[in-house]
Amino acid sequence: MTEPSLQLCVWRVGAEDFVVDLSRVDEILTVPPVTPVPRAPTFLEGVVKLRGDVLPVIDVRKRLGVAPDATPFLTPSGKTKVRSRLVVCRIGTRKVGFIVDAVTGVVRLPRSALRPAPLATRPGQAPHILGVCGEAPALRLMLDVKALLSEDAL
Repeated sequence: MTEPSLQLCVWRVGAEDFVVDLSRVDEILTVPPVTPVPRAPTFLEGVVKLRGDVLPVIDVRKRLGVAPDATPFLTPSGKTKVRSRLVVCRIGTRKVGFIVDAVTGVVRLPRSALRPAPLATRPGQAPHILGVCGEAPALRLMLDVKALLSEDAL
């Protein structure tokens, strides 16, 4: 009998690689123009209209507290940087867009390769890390995209 496996989408945010369950990912796009939302949390870049749906867009760098990139998502001419991507994920019946620095691929690994999450949150707050996979120095943290939506998740 073969061990169950996971397919994970690998995102790069800053100098770190993160993974999310590929079954949550609907599509990966270049970052379209984002409409800001007044008085929204700082990590909420705004909203985009995609195939008739209006999706909230979260900047994963801001959400995880990663230092701002010296070169922002937009070039001085207003065009999106080539590697920045909008990863559209399903969370229940909703879709949410996550801006990441790059999507570097998909990995398949046995479920047993996913280790429990480190104590990465403060008491009483939702954990945003589901587990860790890989071997040093290439450890990858598995993100809980649902927890990234909650204002008090981090």
